[in-house]
Amino acid sequence: MNEKPIARVALVGLGPIGVEVARAVIGRPGLEILGAADPAPDKAGKDLRELARLEGGGAPFPIAASARELYEKSSSTRAKRDVVLLCTGSRLESVAPQIEEAVSAGFHVVSTCEELSFPDLRNAALARSLDAKVKAHGVAVLGTGVNPGLVMDRLALAAAGACVRVEKLKVIRVVDAAKRRGPLRAKVGAGLSKEEFESGVAARKLGHVGLSESAAMIALGLGVPADEISETIEPVLAARETDGIAAGRVLGLHQIARVRAGGEIKVELDLTMAVGVPEAFDSIEIQGDPPVDLKVSGGFHGDRATVGCVVNAIPFIVDAPPGVQTVVTLPLFGLLPQR
Repeated sequence: MNEKPIARVALVGLGPIGVEVARAVIGRPGLEILGAADPAPDKAGKDLRELARLEGGGAPFPIAASARELYEKSSSTRAKRDVVLLCTGSRLESVAPQIEEAVSAGFHVVSTCEELSFPDLRNAALARSLDAKVKAHGVAVLGTGVNPGLVMDRLALAAAGACVRVEKLKVIRVVDAAKRRGPLRAKVGAGLSKEEFESGVAARKLGHVGLSESAAMIALGLGVPADEISETIEPVLAARETDGIAAGRVLGLHQIARVRAGGEIKVELDLTMAVGVPEAFDSIEIQGDPPVDLKVSGGFHGDRATVGCVVNAIPFIVDAPPGVQTVVTLPLFGLLPQR
């Protein structure tokens, strides 16, 4: 039996997802926790165990006020299997400096940054620069989560692996925002007026980040030339009072990304995230040989599945070739050992 430790883990960003990631990795076999960092005044200096509401005692993990402080604490013992789990932002422009700081300190990185899932799409120059820096330090970087990272890209491609030929692939994801944490309700504009929603979309403050990235990854995985990738986003309006939201106000969003090749739609990703949807589900429909019609009733739980995707990526990223990776360049099949 291989007794080699899987990785040493540093946690950066302790929002709702970051805290749940911490709960999932502390005490996990094969993992050594190097510490955590978050500059928020209500977190810096506190014990990570207390913040994560972990029971059973154990050595305290003081939360550093900055990632730099955390990295410097372990710099003299840096190992080739050290990884940062970075749960901070969605946009690559804002997260890239944080990735570079971790990479320069000798860490691999697994991040929940949605645009990092396929950075070439919107940030080609930044992606090339980041990839060069990552390779120069001999580490690997991955952006992943449940979406992008699983439901609307990796899982769909896994299903397509059973096809001899694929003519069109469509994924539909419907999420009941009423059952999700507050930040998601805010991200989909629940409770706003139609005008406020449209202004928020225009300012890039509302909407799901990463849908076109997922579409691009599917096109790449299918070998489809992406002549055009388009994306639309519309509000879902309440026909009647729903969960405290008045009729005429926004319940959430309906967002679609499409890949066209040769004038035809080859990939379509249809996402609805709204309060009070009639049915939550994830489905994959493939027109091909053989056809595929796969449905997950209730859908994947966005928050918990994101935590799972991040944690289970650890053993793959520490053994990955240097560079910025994606879920279509790494195997990412399997579970981190359980408690």
